[in-house]
Amino acid sequence: MRKILALTLFSLFTFNLASAQEIFDLRKSVNTAFANSLVISQLQNNINIQEFNVKSSWGDLIPTLNLNGQFSRNNTYSTGGTVYQNGLPINLGDTKQAINNWQLGMNSSVTIFNGLANYENIDLQKKNLSNLYLNLENEKYGIVMQVYQKFFDVIKKDRIVDVNMENLQVSINQLNQIKEYVEVGKKTVSDIYKQDVQVAQNELSVLSSENDFEKSKVEFLNTLNDDVNKSISLEYDEIYIPSTLTELQSVMDKYSDFDALVKSAVNSRYDYKYAEEDIKLNEIKLSIAKKNLYFPTLSAFANASISGNEVYNIDNNKVFTYGLTLSYPIFQGFKTDINRQISEVNIKQKQEDLIKLEKNIRAEIKKSMFDLETAYKQIEILEKNIVASEQDKLLSEENFRIGYGTLLDVQVATTNLNNLLINRINYIYNFVLTQKYLEYLSGILKY
Repeated sequence: MRKILALTLFSLFTFNLASAQEIFDLRKSVNTAFANSLVISQLQNNINIQEFNVKSSWGDLIPTLNLNGQFSRNNTYSTGGTVYQNGLPINLGDTKQAINNWQLGMNSSVTIFNGLANYENIDLQKKNLSNLYLNLENEKYGIVMQVYQKFFDVIKKDRIVDVNMENLQVSINQLNQIKEYVEVGKKTVSDIYKQDVQVAQNELSVLSSENDFEKSKVEFLNTLNDDVNKSISLEYDEIYIPSTLTELQSVMDKYSDFDALVKSAVNSRYDYKYAEEDIKLNEIKLSIAKKNLYFPTLSAFANASISGNEVYNIDNNKVFTYGLTLSYPIFQGFKTDINRQISEVNIKQKQEDLIKLEKNIRAEIKKSMFDLETAYKQIEILEKNIVASEQDKLLSEENFRIGYGTLLDVQVATTNLNNLLINRINYIYNFVLTQKYLEYLSGILKY
């Protein structure tokens, strides 16, 4: 009885602490996982960098403009000597000469035509940016599924604690009833000892299930990349959990159209969209490679400069040059043609990857539909077992009351019923998670 009192006090203490706990609903859980994800943070940084690349690609269409200045000093030293001019010797002394040169200039250049490859480079950078956004959404979608799994696991463990608590109370009530039977001489003291052992075992089951419940919360917080020492509780009253066979069958009917689920996956899944866009990205790369291979590059340039031997007369000499440059790659070690061939191979590979991805999607959806059907059948069979077990428990209790049956029969029937009720919780949430996974595979999982 001391254990029962301690367990009750612990439950009351836990209830009093609930007000200090941080409450997580499903939406808050998902948002917290997003905020704490290092992968999402890295992808967002990559998006910011790629936005700069898009801006830079637009800048390639604008003429460059450079300002430059230069100062140089030419020092000449000459040793004197004798030279002959018309047969007459002339003595020359040592000489020293310094000439300054100040120069200020500006130059500009722009690509006028290169087969429009510079414009397609803008499309390429935009496509890279859109693919990064798709990759980000796909990562979020995967995190949502992980949060769902851990969130529902906590709920499941919480429900199991409730079932074990109810079973403990039943065993306590049975113990009190046996004591009354002993007082009136209908049962022996040994039955009290036997039932006391059963109560202790049920107390252990409660403690064990509470331990599993607390560990599931730690795993949940770890999935969110949050502080595992945080005290939390989950808010899930608004989450619809099908429990009756009619409700479960309604879910089965909702997800019975295989072709519709596959079509939804192809239209909605971010990994499939990313694979499609990746093919388009490589097609742009191929187009750029062909333009670099087949088209010449025409560019314009202009240079202006002033120079002088002193700063105050730097504008003594003025030069202005402008013109056009035409270049065509005749042979550059196969580099331009290799880029074209690599792009063609990449496109073929990406197309094959897309076909493989669609096959995998179809296979995963089909298997998940079978899993959902199996989960439903497990619950359907279990419901019949629970009805039978409830009758066995009532019969064993009545037989024990009238002296026809033993206490062991009651204990076995009660334990069997409790195990079936726990299995029902496991099967229900297995069904729900299978449903959510099927929604995830079909691209319709909401968050």
